[in-house]
Parts: sequence; structure tokens; C-alpha cells
Amino acid sequence: MQKIGVVSNREKDEGFAYAKVLADALIKTGKELLLPPELAEALGEDYRRFGKEDVFANCDMVVCLGGDGTFLKAAGMAYYRELPILGINLGSLGFLTEIDKDGIEDAVRELAKGNFRIEERMALKAVISRGDGTKVTDVALNDAVISRGAFSRILHIEIYINDILVDTFPGDGLIVSSPTGSTAYSLSAGGPIVEPDAKLIILTPICPHIMHSRSYITAADRTIKILVEKESQNEAMLTLDGQRGYRLGERDIIEVKKAEKPIRLIRIYSRNFYDILRNKIYDRAKDLRENEI
Repeated sequence: MQKIGVVSNREKDEGFAYAKVLADALIKTGKELLLPPELAEALGEDYRRFGKEDVFANCDMVVCLGGDGTFLKAAGMAYYRELPILGINLGSLGFLTEIDKDGIEDAVRELAKGNFRIEERMALKAVISRGDGTKVTDVALNDAVISRGAFSRILHIEIYINDILVDTFPGDGLIVSSPTGSTAYSLSAGGPIVEPDAKLIILTPICPHIMHSRSYITAADRTIKILVEKESQNEAMLTLDGQRGYRLGERDIIEVKKAEKPIRLIRIYSRNFYDILRNKIYDRAKDLRENEI
């Protein structure tokens, strides 16, 4: 029997109503559910026996209900166990999620029939080499972002690719993005749109205090090294996928490269990247402009 781990964002799934629809549909198809305690308790006595303290350690795949932030958090956890993950969109944009909240039961039926494929997305590995000799390692599906901390002081950043100096600039920070993350923060900062199955790394400055502002695109096998000038290090942060943040200290060095393993996304329907781009970004922008009028 296939074990399905289910996680849901309580803020977007009021009363876990959509999680219950999903749970009922999965049980009808003979799946065993592994739910975190909070979700198992909220769904009632019939679901308590499926509750697990560590869903990701015991399931065969993960279904995540929420927005892109919820999906990114779950994907980061799924990465280490190479678990495929399916996203159900309960948010407003839902660029990463596969299923709309009104299509849960149809999607479960297709999943039960085996009518799905696994799409591998390149992930990024970030390593902080601390001044005291310790290291911190984490992964991201979208991006690794160096940004200013609580105080509004300019960061002075040096970028190296395979130990070759590429650029030095003052500004608000730097986004190191995967192809999947090209439509996230990098896009907002003026970065290029890249097909998600490409194999490359994008570097986009955030509000650089210089006359030119350009992204750099490099091959996926390169190592990106970032140094933050000492005077501004105590105010700098490294954030992975907008979910996990690390304060940078004096003499810290950040290296970002392609992760050893991909993040595995479950795809039930055939979706064209450019159709998604139009529907999720261009059409949404159009709607926002029309609402302002």
C-alpha cells in the first residue's frame, strides 16, 4: 500500500477543509495517509491512526496544500529523502503548484491510476563558510538571496564564478536563482525568464547603486562565491527560498552551486510553461490593472 504524506497550511486551508477533501479521496483509492499530529487531530478520530510525528521519514510521496511558500518549505524537506511532491494551490499565484483546489478529487483519481510523471527540477546548494571554521549547508528550489538586515545600510558585494572575479557593486543584495526561480524574486528584480528545465544559474543584483544593472547567466556546473564587505556583513542575511534565513558574520563566505540531487515534482497534467506564464503572471497583472481602474 502506497503511503502518502499530507501537509497543509492552516492559514490558507481554514478548518483544514480542503485537506479533508483530499484525505477522503485518497482513502477511497486505498492509500495510507501519514498526517502531522495537528492535521490528524483536526480531521477527527477517523484520521488519528494515520498521524506520524515525522511524515517525511515514512511516506512514499508528499501532497502539499497551500501557496508557493508552503510548497517551497515542503519541497526543501522532501529533497533530502528524494520524495516526489505534488502541490495543491490554495493561494493567489500558485506558480509551482500543480492542482487547483477545485480539482482535488479528479487529481487523486489520476494519481491512483498511475497517470502522472515525475519532473526533476534543478536545486541549489548553498554553503556558508563561517569565519570560525564552521559551515552551514542548505538547499533551495528557487533561490539563495543575500540581502540587507534590519538596518538600511548598503551592502558591498563581490561575485566570483569558479574563483574568477565577475563584479563588485554596492546595493541591496544579490539573488542567485535556479531556472525554476527565474519567475520568482529574480523576475521582480529585473532578471530574465528561463524555462524551468534549463541547466543554468542566474545572478541578479537587487537595486544596485550603479549606473548599470544586469543579470549574469552561467552554466549549472559553476560555483558561485559571494563575499560581503566586512563593514556591512553584520547587517547581511542569506535566505533560502524565502523560508530559512541565516545571519552573515565577519569573514563569512557564501558558495552556491547546483545541488547533488534534483527536487522531484509530481505532474499529472500536461502543462506548457509559457501557458502558465501567461495565466499566472501576465493575465494576473492585467487583472490588477483593470481592478485599479
